Amino acid sequence: MLRKLAPIFTVLLSILLDTAVLPVFYYGRFLVPLSLVAVILCGVQLGRTSGMLYGMIAGLLLDVSAGTLGMKLFPYVAIGFLVGFFLDQQPEISRSMERRERLQRLAVRTIWISLPLLVYEIVMLVLQYFSTAIFEWSYVRDLLVRVVMLTALCLLLYAPMHRLYFGKTNSTRKGRNTREVKSF
Repeated sequence: MLRKLAPIFTVLLSILLDTAVLPVFYYGRFLVPLSLVAVILCGVQLGRTSGMLYGMIAGLLLDVSAGTLGMKLFPYVAIGFLVGFFLDQQPEISRSMERRERLQRLAVRTIWISLPLLVYEIVMLVLQYFSTAIFEWSYVRDLLVRVVMLTALCLLLYAPMHRLYFGKTNSTRKGRNTREVKSF
């Protein structure tokens, strides 16, 4: 029962951290939204439907708390869906795989996590430009730094969140036969 509630608690905890705790300690241009990380991890591990659902919950709660309906809702739903759509079919990386295959899967995961984040940050930069009519090249540098930070955070939290959502994986030891022959 707790495994089914873990994604909901993760999203709610990340929203609480985004809105109440982190702005008290740091509120600057390199502040990364932890709720977006939670939505991406839900999308990657639980699929596109769950990614959309948790993206909708996180985006709606953030929009209601900020008073801007739609600014986070649509991007979070789209990112949760896209990441879940492209990475849902990818099997889990295990220790028995070759190093080259593990690196290839990690590279694919990195690309499909960072591309929607980059598009999201660019769209937010364009919206900021149209609302303020101010553009500086430092905004682009900050955008790239935030994308790298969010991607690294998603990749670092992937294994603990997988363990939280699905539990310990049952792996059989290599060379050990667990089948029992009852008759010939």
